[in-house]
Amino acid sequence: MKLWNYRRLEKLIPAFVLIAIVAIAIISSNQFFVGSTSRYALDDGWTITFKGDKLESTTLSNSGIGVVDSGEIVTISGTLPDVGITNPCGSMYTVHAVVDVYLDGKMIYTYGREYRENKKSVPRHSNVFPLGTDYVGKKLTIILTGSRIHSFSGLSTVIIGDKNSLFIERILSMRRNIVIGAFLIVLGVILMALSPYMVLYHNNDFRLFFSGFISLMLGLYTYAFYGIIDLITDNSQLNMIMEYSSLYNIPTAIIGYFMSVYKGKLKKAFQFLFVTNILVYCIVFIFCVFGKGRIYEYTPLLHSMAGSEGAFAVAMIIKTFIGSYKNKKKRLVTSDNVFALGLLILMMMSITDIVKYNYRKFTPDISDSMATINGFMFGSLIFVSGLLVSYMLYVIYNSDLDTMQNKISSLAYTDPLTGLANRARCEQILEMLTSEHGSYTIISLDLNKLKEVNDNLGHHEGDRLIAGFATILSDSFWDANLVGRMGGDEFIVALTEDRALNCTRRIHNLYSMINDWNRKEQHFQYSASYGYAYSYEVPSGSAQEVYMLADNRMYEMKREHQNSIAKGGIVRA
Repeated sequence: MKLWNYRRLEKLIPAFVLIAIVAIAIISSNQFFVGSTSRYALDDGWTITFKGDKLESTTLSNSGIGVVDSGEIVTISGTLPDVGITNPCGSMYTVHAVVDVYLDGKMIYTYGREYRENKKSVPRHSNVFPLGTDYVGKKLTIILTGSRIHSFSGLSTVIIGDKNSLFIERILSMRRNIVIGAFLIVLGVILMALSPYMVLYHNNDFRLFFSGFISLMLGLYTYAFYGIIDLITDNSQLNMIMEYSSLYNIPTAIIGYFMSVYKGKLKKAFQFLFVTNILVYCIVFIFCVFGKGRIYEYTPLLHSMAGSEGAFAVAMIIKTFIGSYKNKKKRLVTSDNVFALGLLILMMMSITDIVKYNYRKFTPDISDSMATINGFMFGSLIFVSGLLVSYMLYVIYNSDLDTMQNKISSLAYTDPLTGLANRARCEQILEMLTSEHGSYTIISLDLNKLKEVNDNLGHHEGDRLIAGFATILSDSFWDANLVGRMGGDEFIVALTEDRALNCTRRIHNLYSMINDWNRKEQHFQYSASYGYAYSYEVPSGSAQEVYMLADNRMYEMKREHQNSIAKGGIVRA
């Protein structure tokens, strides 16, 4: 896709978000959508038996059965009234339960047996079973068997209606969840589709990709939690896989975003967490699909990992914000701070949902089949909106910065003789290295025999010596973050992160390239003295001090070997 197409799509994102918000508001309003009247809720008048004991309650929504564990059986039975529907179906939403339905003692429906026989988790499911045309006065019996520890708590209401009405009613009851999930999923796909533009034209910046990945995982979890994937595909197993997969990978996606934002040691720390999360998910997934493990059994592992990583991320957010607050030169409203605020809101609203869910699950009179994640959904909307605002601030700031840097560079930051960065640009880069607190190496080089060439061959040849050495330096350190001329015969090279490794080998490559040039040169020979220093050698973290250390080492080398410079070579320490 062409660059202008990417930029055009970028401009459409805010419009897409605005339209989605309006759509969510309209669809959530009962003024525009009225439920079906071709349905009847059977909540009262049931005989409820749990663990072989008959309960006093006859109301499903207030049964008081508490938490049902693996192998425990709940039986509900009642006489079907005339609801005025010719050929109705019954519907009941169950959570991790094997379901057997009988009409006057004859089995008419079963669900979940194959999962339990294979020692797999029985997924959540909206069970729909036919009642026939002569249902009136018949005894309906529904047997629910727990398939795992803490399978479910409480009972959901049995709904009677024609099949189409039940389907439409379920769609309408989840319309807000459907729209919010669709918004998050579509936005995630759009952002991930746009991410190659950021990678190619913004120095391998993956924040747009991970923004899309986060949005996609949030949307998929919303769809899976409410059984919308099951509703669309009629595949409960796929719905359960997507529920746990998206839940496992939401923290991974957020860690990936941090990985693309931070630099230096923090970047490596988040890279380690990201790779660890991916490996843990793959191992758990393979073990559960091809082994005998049940994916819910690894939820405590997910919670512990997400909790520890969340605490670490929050600590870094607070540290960064405090640093911005104390440093008056830094802006408080930055792209990273907006992202951090949205993440904190999502975490707080998700924690609220977790507390409410556990309260509902372990309170005897409440059914966890009616649990919601409204806090998570609206927290997701706030978080994703924060991601978009963060991205726009980032693009605006970097666009202005790039424009400013290009103008300044064209006017004052290029050495006219060599085409390298001049002293002013070099000092600016050193300040940037200091502020970023990353790992880097600085090499100080001094071109030997410049005065001798100027005196004996003239300044024209001296200029050619300088320009030629600048070309050698640029070709040798082609991937350097900085190759500059500090003035006269003094040059500097700065290498960050992985490029800073094995500096000695890089200088040996320079030595080989100088020898190649010397074999072709007839008037003079190239040689240089050098010294280098690593950022970790200077406790203050000042790049200027790192450069001074490298410069001192260069002059030590020059003094030690000033009488032993090999003709046509480079002095080696």
